Amino acid sequence: MLPSRTATPRPLTSAVRPRPVPLRRPGERTTGDFLRGVLADVRARLPEDLQGLEARQQGSLIKFFAGDPAIHFELWLHRSRGRVELGLHFETRDAARNRRLVEYVADDLLFLKETVGQGLEAEPWDKGWTRVYLSYPLDSLGAEQQRELAGAFAVFIETLEPIRREAVAAC
Repeated sequence: MLPSRTATPRPLTSAVRPRPVPLRRPGERTTGDFLRGVLADVRARLPEDLQGLEARQQGSLIKFFAGDPAIHFELWLHRSRGRVELGLHFETRDAARNRRLVEYVADDLLFLKETVGQGLEAEPWDKGWTRVYLSYPLDSLGAEQQRELAGAFAVFIETLEPIRREAVAAC
């Protein structure tokens, strides 16, 4: 007869790894405080004719829009990846219209890259949505990063808003 073996319990493993919790460094702001500061700074930098844009801060996002919130400018913090995205999102329920809108804006992509950054891309996205966006590294939520990001987002909005308006009217 074989000797009995005592079963050693194995540790339970999860198929999903928990996300690391980013620790704030001295001088860093919370995500909410950082984004509220960016939103206020962007608003202050926008010219008078764009002061009527509505704005929302939700979680790790800031959205600016005129009329239809499904068509909006978005700043999205990806803290776990150390990136931030600036984008013009077309998220209507009509996938064909979203495609036409992004194609309209993409016609000016060379000009837009010269103005807002060479990393600018136009692409289909999730759920039939489309976007024109660029992303930057973001390693800290400090005051200097807040000012720089607000400046970049204000230029992004100011540059793309006239084209967004034309696209919405045409599509």
